Amino acid sequence: MEKLWIVFILIYSLLKGSREGMKKAALKKSSSSEILFFYSLIGFILITPFSSDAFAIAPVYVFYIFIKSAVVCIAWIFAFTALKSMSVSLYGIMDLSRMVFSTMLGVLALGESFTLPKAIGVVLVIVGLMLANRKKSSETKGVTAFVLVAALLNCFFNAVSGTMDKVLMQFMTSSQLQFWFMLFSTVIYGAILFVRREKISVKCLRTNYWIPLMSISLIVGDRLLFEANASPDSEVTLMTIIKQSSVIVTVLTGYFVFKEKHILYKLMCAGIVLAGIFVSIFWR
Repeated sequence: MEKLWIVFILIYSLLKGSREGMKKAALKKSSSSEILFFYSLIGFILITPFSSDAFAIAPVYVFYIFIKSAVVCIAWIFAFTALKSMSVSLYGIMDLSRMVFSTMLGVLALGESFTLPKAIGVVLVIVGLMLANRKKSSETKGVTAFVLVAALLNCFFNAVSGTMDKVLMQFMTSSQLQFWFMLFSTVIYGAILFVRREKISVKCLRTNYWIPLMSISLIVGDRLLFEANASPDSEVTLMTIIKQSSVIVTVLTGYFVFKEKHILYKLMCAGIVLAGIFVSIFWR
């Protein structure tokens, strides 16, 4: 049971990988502003009945959760910016760069050890990224430097959030963290809409079923992620390596749903990353 957190992270990774394809599909019917706001609002509504202890934490930790929420909101905005011009499979492979950021933060901020297996895992991710970006095709025609930077910034801010999760879960339960996170996310996106005076339509929820599906996936996945962070045995660096298994889902989604090309080449790149995951977990 002490390694149950690994199972939690694996399930979280599969759900996360499936959400990248859902985001791409949702963007065909709704604006990113509509998706982000309703995505968060539905999630908040779903978890509220299970958050009776949400107000039992100290105000200072509520403030820290607000900071985490702002960080994630920025990451999601960059993610949608990248997905508008990038194929799902390429985005999934680019998303692996968060492993490099998370490893650095885990070692520097949390004092986790940087073992040889972890070092090999990081190297394999970098190799996979380099190979993925060498492939030139029609899929990359709209991928400008700005789009690539947006994808990398999404990874960086997500890595910051992941590091904060490990610290915050030492002082609260997963339901408390999830309640405040979803509440603040909804408020932040609502504030952005108000400042920009962007119009959104509730009607989109009737036609864009991807939004509620993403919310359910987010709620289940984040609950498992927070529980994994609560485990004394879990480490940000190792969890980040395991999370990269999501790339298989994004690559396959890109091929079967969006009919993207060069599937074998992308699977090879993803396979290199998965090899790093197995080395990191089983080589002691």
